[in-house]
Amino acid sequence: MIFVLKGALFDIIMKRLLGVIIAVVILSLPLAQSEIDTYISNPGNIPDFHNFQTPQLEPGQSGDFSLEILNRYNESLEEIIIIAEIYHRADIDESESLEVIPSSERPYIQNAVWNSNLFGEKNIVESVDTRKASYEIDEIQSNETISLKFEIKTNDDTKEGTYFVRFDMNFVHNGTERQMQSRGHWSMDEWEDATNRSNIPSGSPGNINLTILDVDGIIPDSSFGVKKPIPKWPLYGLISLTIIFAGLSVIFYLEEEGNYPGLNKWLQKQRGKLNEFRLRLKYRKSR
Repeated sequence: MIFVLKGALFDIIMKRLLGVIIAVVILSLPLAQSEIDTYISNPGNIPDFHNFQTPQLEPGQSGDFSLEILNRYNESLEEIIIIAEIYHRADIDESESLEVIPSSERPYIQNAVWNSNLFGEKNIVESVDTRKASYEIDEIQSNETISLKFEIKTNDDTKEGTYFVRFDMNFVHNGTERQMQSRGHWSMDEWEDATNRSNIPSGSPGNINLTILDVDGIIPDSSFGVKKPIPKWPLYGLISLTIIFAGLSVIFYLEEEGNYPGLNKWLQKQRGKLNEFRLRLKYRKSR
């Protein structure tokens, strides 16, 4: 009898201990990340970044950079954070990260604002990092369009070239956190790996392996330019020479036709003056 009671008590203790161990293991596991959802990640459904207005500036000038974002989902987006960041510069001779450019030679971002097509109020964003503008928005309803705008500021020492702007968008959709980024967030090797046909599962949205890139969708990059204007006097000089030579061609053609004696007489007179000028110039050099 005693052995039976001891066996039953042992079974109860072991079952409770096993339950505690399983609970500890479950709690210690990391939270699962959101899986790729073909509805969320479909290129025709992701937030539509469009109507980009990008400035072309001379060093020392400033101009507005703006775009619009449309929520194409049937549901609202919540807890949205959108970051626009200048990250790279390129010209004919070189390409470099913004980080290697001295701060005095970089363009920078200021005066960021946003507003909605449903609500006319303009929302001012405080800028902490001059390389980026960060927008925090509580909610974007279905079919609502928000407009983002910030000012690009340059100085006389700003390096010329094309500057690239990348975007990062985080939001909550139906209780699940989602992240979308633009091409500028990955190296060439990472991008080629994600777009290699052998790495793309069947039915992947946009024929891109989003799991490799660790995002739920791809949004566009953009750019703006900083360049001194090309001098216009060579163009004006070329146009003037073209007109002069065209006029001379017409005059010499009419002279050869011989139908305009007055023109022939005038040309002979001008040739005489030109020869006289040459002789005087030659005489002065010989003295």
